[in-house]
Amino acid sequence: MYLPRKLVVTLAAVLSIGAVLWLVDSVVATRVEHRISQTVAEHSRLETNPGIYVAGFPYLQALLTNELPMVSADALDVDVPGIGTVNARSEITELVVEPNQVLSGDIIGAPAELITRTISLDGVALGNLLGMTDLDIANPYDMSPSGGGVTEAQFTGTPEAFDEPVTVVVTLRLDGPIFRMTPRELVDVPDGREQEVAAAFTWELDTRQLPLAGQAQAVYAQGGSIYFRAQKRNVPLKMEDLSPIEASPEDSPEAAGGDGAEDPVDAAVDLLR
Repeated sequence: MYLPRKLVVTLAAVLSIGAVLWLVDSVVATRVEHRISQTVAEHSRLETNPGIYVAGFPYLQALLTNELPMVSADALDVDVPGIGTVNARSEITELVVEPNQVLSGDIIGAPAELITRTISLDGVALGNLLGMTDLDIANPYDMSPSGGGVTEAQFTGTPEAFDEPVTVVVTLRLDGPIFRMTPRELVDVPDGREQEVAAAFTWELDTRQLPLAGQAQAVYAQGGSIYFRAQKRNVPLKMEDLSPIEASPEDSPEAAGGDGAEDPVDAAVDLLR
């Protein structure tokens, strides 16, 4: 098919301009992500910069819309005193920004419609807390990796003083700020050792110890990990919302004076009888 030379030149010019604009947009977005990542790492004294992703393409359209659809921060293998190693994710949606913030990446203080913070413990991290080096966490209803989040989990691991792994289905519940994990079904347990297993898989945690900047509002199991989530709506973005190891002092268990909860092991054993 014959195309007039003038049309070919015009198309080439349009494509070239488009490529240049795409390159400029990508460079600006990458620089903004890098700056946010560096700022968070320096503030939190992290050894590795967190992964930052700024959604929206083209990125520079935010100069006109004054809105970033989503900004996320991910930090893996973060050490939390008293807890161990966790993975942390913050997701900020519908962030209202000024043009200078779009270009600089200095988004702290910008109003956000929703801030979602998630802390996850995988089998290794939770196993360390339970004293099991081989803990496996699975969805009791959908064993595929893509199975959705559930408030029950199937645990397989070897408790202390046991020679072989046992399998238990546990419930995951929040009672105010307190997370309680309680055996619901003993799937594969040696005869006569039910009470020991129930005790080994009974655990509770004050979620204000987690770097959620507040108590957990939801807990669920998915993809071999236990997730704790907290959300805030219509608030200005603070540095601790992006930092994987920050927590608000006023929400700490020490500030709240504890909860005075009773040992849940006996209740778990009674439930399984």
